Amino acid sequence: MTSPPESASQISLKIMPQSRVAPLEPLARWTSSVAADWSVQARETAHMALIDTIGCMVAGASSVLTDKLWLALGNWGDGPCSLAGRSETLSAPWAALYNGACAHALDFDDNFDPAKAHASAVLVPALLAVAEQEDAAVEAMIDGYIVGLQIMGRVGQAVNPFHRNRGWHATATLGAIGAAAGCARLLGLSAEQTAHAISMSTSRAGGFMSQFGSETKPLHAGFAASGGVQSALMARAGLTAGPDTLDGPTGLRTLMVGQDADVLAEQMRGTAEHGQTMRFADSDIGSPLHIEAYGLKIKRFPNCGSVHRALDGLLALRDAHGLTPENTEEIFVRAPESHLRNLMYDRPGNEAEAKFSLEYNLAAGLKSGMVTLADFNDEAIARPDVRDFFPKIRKEYVAKMESEFPTEVHVKTSSGDTYSTQIAMPVGSKAAPISLEQLFEKFDACIGYARTRKDDQTLRSLLSNLSAPQQARDLGRAMRAQAPIPQAISSGG
Repeated sequence: MTSPPESASQISLKIMPQSRVAPLEPLARWTSSVAADWSVQARETAHMALIDTIGCMVAGASSVLTDKLWLALGNWGDGPCSLAGRSETLSAPWAALYNGACAHALDFDDNFDPAKAHASAVLVPALLAVAEQEDAAVEAMIDGYIVGLQIMGRVGQAVNPFHRNRGWHATATLGAIGAAAGCARLLGLSAEQTAHAISMSTSRAGGFMSQFGSETKPLHAGFAASGGVQSALMARAGLTAGPDTLDGPTGLRTLMVGQDADVLAEQMRGTAEHGQTMRFADSDIGSPLHIEAYGLKIKRFPNCGSVHRALDGLLALRDAHGLTPENTEEIFVRAPESHLRNLMYDRPGNEAEAKFSLEYNLAAGLKSGMVTLADFNDEAIARPDVRDFFPKIRKEYVAKMESEFPTEVHVKTSSGDTYSTQIAMPVGSKAAPISLEQLFEKFDACIGYARTRKDDQTLRSLLSNLSAPQQARDLGRAMRAQAPIPQAISSGG
């Protein structure tokens, strides 16, 4: 950070006179003043998020999506900030946009339950861009990540699950708010400036789930990262924003949940999952610390997280009972409706749609025992033996929250045997964590997928030793292209 945070006694928000304390004020006060004495657990989780996201960014830079994006961004001006898999540089807002889109391009980046969003694909690109611009240390990125994640989660708990269930892509909406808070923290903004940054970011928050399965969906992470960067930098420059953008009558909660938000909040009493009470916290903003209490869901598979519980269950049954496409008569999945609604493509025709298809991922997983990046190229998606299995997959939408109902997988074999399992949390979640060694295996697979890498030892070494003093610019340089970029490859690699 460029300057130490003010103490709470020094902070005086002067946004505009109010008869009540808007939730913006305690969120901003905590963001700017909380001590950076994070636990080992918090730092290690943030460290893993950084490793995972940079791996996803470098792999995502090989997608056709980001080739197209560069055709636009490349004309928007130079700057000091690095781009995953490219030798060129851009200004902070546009680098955050490009790297955010890269991070989310393959849908291999993590999930964060309180916000129901892809948190790291927004936070890491935003913080890296600002840290490179300011020549800040990686430690400042880790601190900004923990703080930004907390604010994203706290706002998420005040609007979810209904915000996302009603069609808003929380990565795009709540992501912008978390990125603004994280960048404000890294810049060392005062509480008043931070409040303006968070408030301003709500004007950059937008994105519909109707974009799922399209090239715009990964752009949502980039838009949110860029919006957070812009909001923090504009607040530092003195631009101001209103105090009621979170919970006012025309604020985020009312407009992005509905006029019935208070009624829904009453319904949530005693049944909230992931701390989603539909109410803003006005005190104890950092308790519990979300990175410790909820953690992240680091993805095992490069597809929509809503399919992971079913895929984990099927692969476990496959390994235990020797299941194959030839000896499997039927797969029946019962899952929360919020999960199955996300998996809307029962006959996917391209990479983006295949990542949101229960049928494709289960059929591909049953065939090979795993779902990898290679399963999402055009040739793989068109495999007749995989597509011929689709009619054998049935699903039932269960009208319960994901914490109330574990995903059930029932398999009937051609010999008449039936095997079943229930999966409450996917591999990669806090309940079933992956090790640092497993994370680096995923990282290596991502780097191997990239077409602009030759020697990754520098990048891997830097990410392996984040406890040592490092500058963000060194990390940025290491993730740039190491080889000429060939003509755009086909979708999926």
